[in-house]
Amino acid sequence: MGYIKSPLNYVGGKYKLLAEILPLFPEVNTFTDLFGGGMNVSINANCSKVLYNDIETHVTDLLEHLQTTDVNEAVTAIDNLIEKFDLSKTNAEGYYALRDYYNQDPSDPMVFYTLVCYAFNNQIRFNKNGQYNMPFGKNRSSFNGTLRAKFVAFVEALHNKDCTFSNKNFRDFDFLSLGTDDFVYAD
Repeated sequence: MGYIKSPLNYVGGKYKLLAEILPLFPEVNTFTDLFGGGMNVSINANCSKVLYNDIETHVTDLLEHLQTTDVNEAVTAIDNLIEKFDLSKTNAEGYYALRDYYNQDPSDPMVFYTLVCYAFNNQIRFNKNGQYNMPFGKNRSSFNGTLRAKFVAFVEALHNKDCTFSNKNFRDFDFLSLGTDDFVYAD
């Protein structure tokens, strides 16, 4: 079976393990992904509803934005940023200009995602002041054709899922709201 892969290269992502772990899950109404990360598990879970939770607000905001944004509009936003900052696998100056732009106003999830696409190994990292500080992914990272296809497939799948997003500490999650036909995945 072909699984949907997250367009985020999230440390600890479970995409390569999906064939092993998904068959272990019971048939459920609500699938709670307590440490949702890049959403590889919950986007592929067989369920009626997904409760996605992750403490990384930037990622949660991005996923919630993608669920309500037309995929063509999202791709156009990325393409416009690539053009505006002349992003490529070799233009470090453009990448650092985009990073400065984002750190001045981190309110646009599409700027965040585009920044991640050109960061070293497409990784996500913030300093203690809350500023994105990954270095440039020279000759490695870009919004290439493979990543573009992953992005489109993921956003389309996200549009077909009933998802609720939160970014709480797992200790603050309301487990009492779950029923007997619900499942909590905590990894």
